[in-house]
Amino acid sequence: MTTNETWKSFEPDSYYRSFLDKKKRPDGRGLTDSRSIMIRVGTVTTAEGSSTVRMGHTTVMCGIKAEIATPALRQPDQGLIVPNVELYACCSPMFKAGPPGEKAISTSQFLKNVIISSGMLDLTELCIVNNKYVWCLFCDIVCLNYDGNLTDAALVALVAALQNLRLPATSFDPDDQKLQVQSLRTVKVNVKAFPVASTFTIYSEDIQLMDPTAEDERQGSGELTLVLLENDSVCTTHKPGGHMISEATLNTFVALAKKRVHTINRSIRKALSET
Repeated sequence: MTTNETWKSFEPDSYYRSFLDKKKRPDGRGLTDSRSIMIRVGTVTTAEGSSTVRMGHTTVMCGIKAEIATPALRQPDQGLIVPNVELYACCSPMFKAGPPGEKAISTSQFLKNVIISSGMLDLTELCIVNNKYVWCLFCDIVCLNYDGNLTDAALVALVAALQNLRLPATSFDPDDQKLQVQSLRTVKVNVKAFPVASTFTIYSEDIQLMDPTAEDERQGSGELTLVLLENDSVCTTHKPGGHMISEATLNTFVALAKKRVHTINRSIRKALSET
């Protein structure tokens, strides 16, 4: 074991702080630098839409299965979209086998909130026959390897998979009340907004880290996630406790998030063009 490995094992806090004092992190990034991202679409051939996203060492896969369902009584002309995040024990020692844990549940709810607040989809366009048939989109996001910042990676995977989604064409005969599904002819789903999340871990009042690794998250005392649209408007914020954030710091976060929105969406469009 090298001297640095010994230091990290016995005094992880001191080891980590030695990097922050030099305005960098153990992985070599500056405090406000994001990790490189790789996006592939159409990676799950059994799904109607899919993507795989690797952000640093964090890797997630999103597969969307479309099923015909009965609409909710209060929204008879609206389809349904159900995001579900899975964190299996094999993706990190942090997670255990069994029912979904708090992080998986909270990330699923985060994605649902973003879908609603961003207006990503017009759910009426998922209606096949008013009060009878709608499309229900089951969006399963599975973490293959966890190294921090699940929220950002999961949202990129969801947005990319929705843009890759193709639904079978349908026709309804009002005379015999029969619905026909034409699986050989597909229709693209109209994605209306392209939200991008940017997460910051708060280490101290004067030190904040963009796109945190699992180590950054362990060392931090709170985090903030900003979700912006391509017009630079903020559509969702998420801050589960931790340090108070000054207005100046928040403005810095927003400026960094604005740059990231366009970088991520360019990467998604590039991945789509390569399929």
